[in-house]
Amino acid sequence: MSEKWSITDIATAHFATYRDGRTNKRRKSDYAAFIGLPIILGAIAALLREFNYLKLYDVSKLVGGVGIFTGLLFGLLTNVFTLSLKLQRDEDLADHETTKSVKELFANVSWAVIVGLATVTLLVICSSVIDPKIPVPWAWTAALMAIFSHLILTVLMSLKRLWMAHSKIHLLPPKE
Repeated sequence: MSEKWSITDIATAHFATYRDGRTNKRRKSDYAAFIGLPIILGAIAALLREFNYLKLYDVSKLVGGVGIFTGLLFGLLTNVFTLSLKLQRDEDLADHETTKSVKELFANVSWAVIVGLATVTLLVICSSVIDPKIPVPWAWTAALMAIFSHLILTVLMSLKRLWMAHSKIHLLPPKE
């Protein structure tokens, strides 16, 4: 994979945030919540689709909304980058707890942008190969539900990281 468009570093940084903040040990519950739960939701959606309890039609209508949402996430990412740069360079707070939260936020929002792009890509492919007048097949329903729920959970984790960083502002040294 070309270094120009490799997402390996982003994935590594994101999944490294699935750790307990106090012990720095991997949290299996994070993997269960952010990977297992979307897979389970995708499987449930597939079963509901298979037995005609859930029918998605014309997913092309979702492309614009998810695309705009992903673009807004990218805008947020640039703001988090600016904040991270300011904290680490301009304020000389590279080792501060707030800076650590901002670094984790940057990793999570970066991953959310990638998942958003993957969601848009899946929606475009699905809408290209499935007639909008018939329900989306169970496999597509499962994939779309899994990736969309992973996106939402990742955004919620990013919100939590932002909240944690905000709650630590009072710990920053006074500005001279």
